[in-house]
Amino acid sequence: MRVTHVITRLIVGGAQENTIASVLGLRQRYGLDARLISGPTTGREGSLAALVSGTPDLLTIIPDLVRNIHPWKDLLAMKRLTKIFRSDRPEIVHTHSGKAGVVGRLAAARAGVPLIVHTIHGPSFGAFQGMLRNTAFRSAERFAARVTTHFIVVAEAMKLQYLAAGIGRPEHYTKIFSGFDLEPFLSSNNDASLRAELGIAPDDIVIGKIARLFKLKGTMLSLPSRPRWFAVVHKSSFYSLAMGMASQI
Repeated sequence: MRVTHVITRLIVGGAQENTIASVLGLRQRYGLDARLISGPTTGREGSLAALVSGTPDLLTIIPDLVRNIHPWKDLLAMKRLTKIFRSDRPEIVHTHSGKAGVVGRLAAARAGVPLIVHTIHGPSFGAFQGMLRNTAFRSAERFAARVTTHFIVVAEAMKLQYLAAGIGRPEHYTKIFSGFDLEPFLSSNNDASLRAELGIAPDDIVIGKIARLFKLKGTMLSLPSRPRWFAVVHKSSFYSLAMGMASQI
């Protein structure tokens, strides 16, 4: 069985890590041929392409598969994807992210792919962008939903948001939390020297967050609750390790 995943970019991010892990995991299963198609990886986040680019016949880059709305490039990307799907004849096409999700599903339908799956790692429309982009993506998502066999969501909130927008029906959605390697956490220890370096007492409770410093990540949502937390748990500390643009918070 051949499974082809399609994603817009291979930047350093949760959706990309999840997609790469899925592809590499599937390739270890007997009788499964998993491949990955992506647009060019642009942005300051960094790239994960090196994790898959060294494996023969795994990664295909389509230059016209870009993140921003670009009718001409979107059409060219759809044509290229359709040609690849007709040639490779995958039994399943699994798309990820907004642009690749719409263009990839429509191309898969044109090529006659039997099963078309889309994972919603994050909504392609919402308060984080303007009315024009929201209207375009909401309409495109409704249209692409007509050819989608099934949706996977990584959180219940995304399912509810898409259903509220008239995209699919409840039975079309399955929630699967994003997996990640637990070993670094299970094998970690209480580093007394690091605590001393950061000025943390040995018995302090430490709460940490590692995320990109963007409004969409909700980094600031926890701030109002912190005074209440400190009122109850006196010996505690919050730490955030982040990158991004503070102007977007």
